[in-house]
Amino acid sequence: MIEVELAKSYVVKGNRLPIRVSHPETFKYRQLQVEVFDVGVANPSPELSFGTTPTMLGDHTAQAEIDSQHLPHGTYEIRLIRLHDPIDSSLPPQVDFMPSKDFKRQLFEVVASPESQRPASVLLAEVHQRETELEREFLSPVDIRKPESSTASEYCVFVFVRDVLIGTAIRFRNFELIPTQSGLDSRDPLDFVNKFLRERTLTGLQFVYEDCLAEQARQSNPVCVVHFPLIVSSSIEEVRDYCIEQTNKLLLVLSLSRDAGGIAFEVVALDLQIGNATKFSISSTYVGNLLTGHLSGESSDRLEAYLGGLSRDPINGFLVGLYREARRDRSPDFQYVRFWQILETLAESNNYDPISPLLDYEGNVLFDGNQQRQCKGSVNIVFRLLRDTGIGSTVETWKKVNVWFAFRNAVAHHGSVTRYSELSRATVKAWAELGHAEISNTPGHDRFLWELKEDAKLILMRRLVESLGGA
Repeated sequence: MIEVELAKSYVVKGNRLPIRVSHPETFKYRQLQVEVFDVGVANPSPELSFGTTPTMLGDHTAQAEIDSQHLPHGTYEIRLIRLHDPIDSSLPPQVDFMPSKDFKRQLFEVVASPESQRPASVLLAEVHQRETELEREFLSPVDIRKPESSTASEYCVFVFVRDVLIGTAIRFRNFELIPTQSGLDSRDPLDFVNKFLRERTLTGLQFVYEDCLAEQARQSNPVCVVHFPLIVSSSIEEVRDYCIEQTNKLLLVLSLSRDAGGIAFEVVALDLQIGNATKFSISSTYVGNLLTGHLSGESSDRLEAYLGGLSRDPINGFLVGLYREARRDRSPDFQYVRFWQILETLAESNNYDPISPLLDYEGNVLFDGNQQRQCKGSVNIVFRLLRDTGIGSTVETWKKVNVWFAFRNAVAHHGSVTRYSELSRATVKAWAELGHAEISNTPGHDRFLWELKEDAKLILMRRLVESLGGA
């Protein structure tokens, strides 16, 4: 049994707070890792994580110190204790311990002075109250009935999503994103639905496996679940359509933050009043961020901002949808066409004055020979879009834009970047030849395609936030 104990329930900002860990295995590991999260919020996130060589106090007790220098004033919780770097190779490489499961919850405050500290019991009661309020808000019903509807039923819905790797549970208003740490490993999606319902819910639901589905070979894909705890509606079809619509909006913003194009493949709707459940199948190799967690795109604040921007302006959904489809496309050639379309569409939406001079990043007029360049034509307006956004520099951006355009034309007109020699315009062909030569010198990495994707993503992220009046 592990025991975790903080020296005090508070620490004056800038000071250190001792933490003791007692466990029979402590002396067998050289390193102790501690993760500190904020608490009393809908989505607790890591605020401090550190590993250290602990001070041994006897055979079974190790002591470390939490440095509060970079923690704002507030309440925090120890969310992970990890022993790692074993002295004997036969031992597990690490042993993890979690609060409530392995040890009592440990809360502490970062305060300005000792006079403002509160006992641990008061902190725990305050956090419990706040967590209860958050749970009540999360479980409040969402009424999607039409004004003319006279009947109503309450539903709990699970939407199963493939092709998105999620490692952190995230709650939004009245629905949540649940990681499963598993996927469709050549099994029918029905198996995964039954396993989730059996192991992660109290519904007791299991759906009958049908032989006709056995022929549908599925590649291994990561799976997550979008859970809607309480929907009020007059029909189950209305519930299904609403939850799919909300899930698809979430998948659009996840395509930006997680670099993945997720697909909903199953919906389970449970009628809470009569206990019946209905499963809807949605016909359709993971491409995206392989990291998980707060710093890898699973940030509740960022996703909330993107969701707001998506709802504010319908064109945003179209543009982010283009980005998602580009990420799902397995062909680098076709990705050039798709990502270029995003930048070109964004540039055209700015309605630049076509007779105005095209300026470089220092404010000087750009020339084509003896003639001033103007803000018209695909290359020029995309260059201006990037310049106005503050991405890149004059020489590098001019080069990238021309190579992107040349590669796009090679694919759009001749089917492949490698067929650039068939381009008719000499200048465009020259840019394609220059770009292709650089890529050939770095096999396995196409920096032009990578930068095209990243620039398109950055501009889209900024657009979503700016549509809400953000910076």
